[in-house]
Amino acid sequence: MPVPKPPDTQKRSFFGLSEILQVLTNPAATVRSLKESRQLLEDARRDLAESRERAQLRPSHTFSPLPGFFPRPAEIQALERALEDEPSFTVLFGASSVGKTALLRQVLNSEKYHVLHFDLRIAGFADLDSLYMSLSQQMEQYFAAIANIEGYKEFEKEAWGFKHDRLKVEHRLTDHNGSQIKTSDIARLMELFQSSLLTYRQFVPPSPSDKKSNKSSSNSEPISEQSKSTGFRWPWKSKSSRNRGSPPKSNGTPRGQSAEKDEPKPLKKMPVFFFDEAHKLPGLIQSMDTMKCLLDSMLVLTKQDRLCHVIHSTSDPFYQTWLRQLNVMQHCKIITIGDCSKSEARTFYIERMLPRVPDRLKHGLDFERLYEAFGGRLVHWQDYINDYVNAHGHLEIHQSSHFIQAHALLNLHIIHSSQAPAAEPSKPEGQGNVDISGDTLRGGTGFPIYSPLQGPPRNPCAHDSASEPGYTSDFTGIQLLRVMSRLTQPGVRALPYFMLCREFGVRAIDGMVRGRILDLRWMDPVTKEGTEYAEAPTPSHHGVSGIASRRTSLGVHLGASNSGTAIVGESVDGDMIPMSEREVALAMEDEEIFGPKLVPATPIMRYAMREVVAEYEDTRSVSEYASVVDMADVNEY
Repeated sequence: MPVPKPPDTQKRSFFGLSEILQVLTNPAATVRSLKESRQLLEDARRDLAESRERAQLRPSHTFSPLPGFFPRPAEIQALERALEDEPSFTVLFGASSVGKTALLRQVLNSEKYHVLHFDLRIAGFADLDSLYMSLSQQMEQYFAAIANIEGYKEFEKEAWGFKHDRLKVEHRLTDHNGSQIKTSDIARLMELFQSSLLTYRQFVPPSPSDKKSNKSSSNSEPISEQSKSTGFRWPWKSKSSRNRGSPPKSNGTPRGQSAEKDEPKPLKKMPVFFFDEAHKLPGLIQSMDTMKCLLDSMLVLTKQDRLCHVIHSTSDPFYQTWLRQLNVMQHCKIITIGDCSKSEARTFYIERMLPRVPDRLKHGLDFERLYEAFGGRLVHWQDYINDYVNAHGHLEIHQSSHFIQAHALLNLHIIHSSQAPAAEPSKPEGQGNVDISGDTLRGGTGFPIYSPLQGPPRNPCAHDSASEPGYTSDFTGIQLLRVMSRLTQPGVRALPYFMLCREFGVRAIDGMVRGRILDLRWMDPVTKEGTEYAEAPTPSHHGVSGIASRRTSLGVHLGASNSGTAIVGESVDGDMIPMSEREVALAMEDEEIFGPKLVPATPIMRYAMREVVAEYEDTRSVSEYASVVDMADVNEY
């Protein structure tokens, strides 16, 4: 076997000589390459600096209490009980400016909750792309905040999962022109969130005593025994159940002394999905498939897996019927927030408002007179008294901004709904308004109010008549006057919704609700509004059977309409069956009304209704706009 020759150390190598020659022969390319390399280094340095700055920003995941918040113990207790119970899908109803957001901010201002907040009045998303990005970023921030807690460092990987899924989607959108976010992306994101929450619930943080003990002994212990020793429960578990599961500890025993030395474990944060003004969701998410996927995912997280709370706050009562059409509402809890009680309004007036009023102007303020106008709507109290002080005491209730707006809105609806539609140019003169069908007698041009729940693209079961050129009002002026007259009777605070639908029709009553004249309450509010009345007696079985027999004799057939209300049978002529005044009086005899009820949209709206009804009671001031109906109907006022 030949012996290999030793390497020739004296032999020259020309390795790299070609690169040197290339640089000498083409210096421009070399300079360009150096500039590009320097630019890349600067970009990388800037990205590192920006990422370091973002890491220093600490997003706030809990609500800060509203400055000057007025406590409402009953509403706060109702919300706290709902959140302390098992995770659920809760829909918070209430008219505008009753304090729904302020109450939730006060209750959720706790370290045991982590709020994924979406204020749809200034929504961070308006399409599928921004919806996916907004959800992904908030979920990543949630688990990033958990990873900062001692013992939960492992959940940083869960936050990375949302980040890399978002980067993957961004790369797909960049590489493929015309690619868009799909419903499957939202479903995958919610599935990833579900998996992470399951991991979080099953995770047992190590205690200080476990860290000091031998790792081998802790590893040899079965997992089932480790979970039993910790005794961990979700924060919504009641204290009584936790106390029943653990034996009593006395301070005099060594066991009690050891318990005092144990450091408290960090409390796991319960995630809360909070959508404020949730009725705007259909207007922001055009895809019904995506909307259904998102709502079904929330039901899985709440009703099935008990992983988080979901709260939808809305001021639109028809959001309930929209959720019912999507087969979601039957799985939800309903909480209704109303105005403050009279005692709470008095406390607010004495403690919060009167100190702001100069002594020389206090003689012009009377609580009973102001409560008759503004009721328990505290924001209206605040606005009026501020305007009263700015006007140096020369401001009556009829001159206040809220009364003028309510009075104008009522007159706009009456006038526009009483004007007959203009004749079509193609028809000969004298034949434009000959048709006296039900649609013509229904009303005039109307005064439409915007609602995000209207329109087939957002609500497939809703009619989109408001955008049509020949739009007519859903109700007539005389129908509105009749309802206003009943609501302004002494002792009447609400009217039964289904009974009015039987008398005037579903479309007319729902039109008054959409027109911001009436407020529909599916359940009674937490606090009883107004003066406390004596409890109404429970109706006897004979009375209930009598009402049922009258319904049978009238030929009423109940069914589900597009708005979730009752559909009544029509007579042979096709007209709605009117109710007698005796039936109406019997229905309003007691203060207690079963089922959904109708109230004025605001207390100042009730006050303005009295003025408008009084104006139309005077036969000398009956407007020609109301002359499209029979004058006998007007004279009954």
